Amino acid sequence: MLVLKKYLSLLLVLALLLPGCANKPSEADRTTGQDAETIVQVVLAFLAENREADALTWYLEPGDVSSYISDYYKLEELNWQDGAVVRMEGARAFELAVLFLDEWDVDETAEALQEYLLNRKGSFTGYFPDQVELIDSALILTRKQCVALIVCEDPDTAQQAFETCFGEGVNAVGIPAILGPDQEDLRSDGRIIYSDPGKDDMTLFDSSAILSAWESADASALSREDRQVLDAAKRVFEQCVTPEMTDYEKELALYIWLTGHVTYDQTHYEKKGAPRTSYEPYGPLIKGEGVCLGYATTFQLLMDMAGIECITVTGAAFGNRENHAWNMVKLNGEWYCVDSTWDIAPVFIHVNQYNYFNVTSQYMADTDHQWDYDSVPEATAEDYGRG
Repeated sequence: MLVLKKYLSLLLVLALLLPGCANKPSEADRTTGQDAETIVQVVLAFLAENREADALTWYLEPGDVSSYISDYYKLEELNWQDGAVVRMEGARAFELAVLFLDEWDVDETAEALQEYLLNRKGSFTGYFPDQVELIDSALILTRKQCVALIVCEDPDTAQQAFETCFGEGVNAVGIPAILGPDQEDLRSDGRIIYSDPGKDDMTLFDSSAILSAWESADASALSREDRQVLDAAKRVFEQCVTPEMTDYEKELALYIWLTGHVTYDQTHYEKKGAPRTSYEPYGPLIKGEGVCLGYATTFQLLMDMAGIECITVTGAAFGNRENHAWNMVKLNGEWYCVDSTWDIAPVFIHVNQYNYFNVTSQYMADTDHQWDYDSVPEATAEDYGRG
């Protein structure tokens, strides 16, 4: 079946390219004259992602392409003549885009695509490493007035297919897709200067009423939603915590539960965004899903109920391109950082398999976390419970 599909894909490529080949392009141009949609179809025909037709979203109509260029690439005044985009929504980075522009707009567009890829990588960093790898190998290609963005599993094959649309032996010009931080963005200690991305509402959930009900064993004053959260948290405690446990053992048991039972809310990657419940304990505890702030506020609530000193840090990730949140806990007089969102579902439930459990502030900075460094304690102790 796969052989047949590949054969049919190659027939599609020939059908798309042959009419243009009859034009016998000059040496000065050497283009088969294909439009943007045809080029995207040709490239897609050679890729494994072509088998996932139901997962693809196409932007072909002028109005849709214009909105896409404005909303995603942030090029509101771009004078484009022809364009086509195909991508996968949700937690999938796959994307092919081809734009024909005025020649003097090519460099500006390539720079905008670099920034777009950085933002896309920031969205997946820590959550979906396989998608980060795709973005790391992404290509931005230009051919005179044509600019292409390629994010796929096999970028080399995609580039070869792209080049076939411009005549035999015509190579596209590659532009670096992912750029690192500028020196001016770094502090003297090498940490990235923190700046709030401002993408998400990072207001912390007020759990005081729930904690009061927990301590008094009287939930009569709670709202319906808060009572559900408290009842769910109680069930987690009954499952994970016993009186003889140390604070460290309680912390680890609750961390294992949180990272193993809650999934990341992928609607966060959609244009409408995730519901507010995913930013609060209701999402993880009742619906079984949440975004980073939901994980962090849930962990905060569980630590408060366990009597373990804990704070929630709201900061950023991936060079201040994405809002992010995590926690710090205090054990035996020392502060430690934990990031349950980036430790979702480890291969083995064992402390040594976690990357962000009881680590130092410097480790967090080295793994692309940014925050107001002077507003929270500095965690400097060796990783508690490891080794």
